[in-house]
Amino acid sequence: MYGVTTVMGQIETAFFVTRLPAGMLPRLFLSGAIIAALFSPLAVLILGKRRQGVAEMESHARLNMTVGEWAAKLALIVIVYVVIYFTFGYFIAWKSAAVRAYYGGSDPGSFFAQVGGVVRDSPWILPLQIARAILWAAIAVPVIRMMKGHWWEAGFAVALLFAVVMNSQLLLPNPLMPREVRMVHLVETASSNFLFGWMLVLVLARRRDA
Repeated sequence: MYGVTTVMGQIETAFFVTRLPAGMLPRLFLSGAIIAALFSPLAVLILGKRRQGVAEMESHARLNMTVGEWAAKLALIVIVYVVIYFTFGYFIAWKSAAVRAYYGGSDPGSFFAQVGGVVRDSPWILPLQIARAILWAAIAVPVIRMMKGHWWEAGFAVALLFAVVMNSQLLLPNPLMPREVRMVHLVETASSNFLFGWMLVLVLARRRDA
C-alpha cells in the first residue's frame, strides 16, 4: 500500500514538481507511511487474514523461476514500462495545452522528437523510469503470490491496484496542481498503469498458470 499510494507517485513529484514548499516532500512520504502502517494491519485483522493454513502459505508455483528467467522477464518488463510511460505521457498528457503550460514545455510535433528532447534535456529520466519499473514489479510480486486463481485474475488485481489505488489521489484538489492538469494526469496514469499492471502479470505469470 505504501509503495503504490506514496512512494511511486512521490518519486516523480520529487523530480518534476520543483515548486514544493520547503520540507513538504519528506512530510508527504512520512504521512503516507503513517497511514499505511495504521490501515494495512487493521485491514488484515478486519478481513480475517491474520492466520493462514499451511497450504495458503506456500509460494505460488507460477513465480518459481531461475535467476536467468527472472532477469529476462524483468528486462522485458522494463522495456514495456518505458514504452508505455513515454507513449501515454506524450499522446495523452503532453497533448494538453494546460499540462505543457504547467511544466513550461512545448510540443515538438512528433513522438520521437519529444522523447529525444526529454532524454537529451533530462538524462536522469531514463534510469529513473527503469528503477520505477523494477519497483512496480516488486510491488506486484506479493499480489501475484497471494492470488490462487488463474493468471488473468492476478492480472486484473494488479492492474486495478496500479490504476485505481495510486491514481485516486488525483481526484482530490490540491494547491500545487490545477484541476485541468490533474484530470489529464488522471486519465494518463490510470490508463497506462492499468495496461502495465496487466502486462506485468502476463510476463511474470502467464506461462506457469495451471
